[in-house]
Amino acid sequence: MSSPRKTTRPAPAVAKGPSEIAPDVFVGGWKDAVAFAGTRFCVLDELPEGMPPATHVPIYDEATDAPILSNLDRLAKAIGVARGKGESVLVFCGHGVRRSPLAGAWYLHRSEKVTLDEAYHRIQAVRPKVERASDWVGHPEVLDA
Repeated sequence: MSSPRKTTRPAPAVAKGPSEIAPDVFVGGWKDAVAFAGTRFCVLDELPEGMPPATHVPIYDEATDAPILSNLDRLAKAIGVARGKGESVLVFCGHGVRRSPLAGAWYLHRSEKVTLDEAYHRIQAVRPKVERASDWVGHPEVLDA
């Protein structure tokens, strides 16, 4: 008697390297920042030591469990300025799952006038392992302001 054949479901696609969410605008993790040739923006709470030069723009306040809207706006403008100069841009966090996708979604929301939901759909199309802010931020309603 043969045993039943086990079927396994393929693991969801995990992005290898930075993911392009708009022409020459990428989101990713700190490992992606090491090899990235272009302008880097770190959105972690603290800039990691030993990293290549990056502009540090924290976008999440752990104490209030809320995004920092003024920094998200500042970052969106800075990305636009870098792109206006023809520079490639990487927005990175620890693993490219939470903070950098939020920053990327905010950039698309502000620069292309799409909803955050539409922006996240675009990002998830190229980087499936993304957690939307509504899944991890304690006060995601501030993003609707």
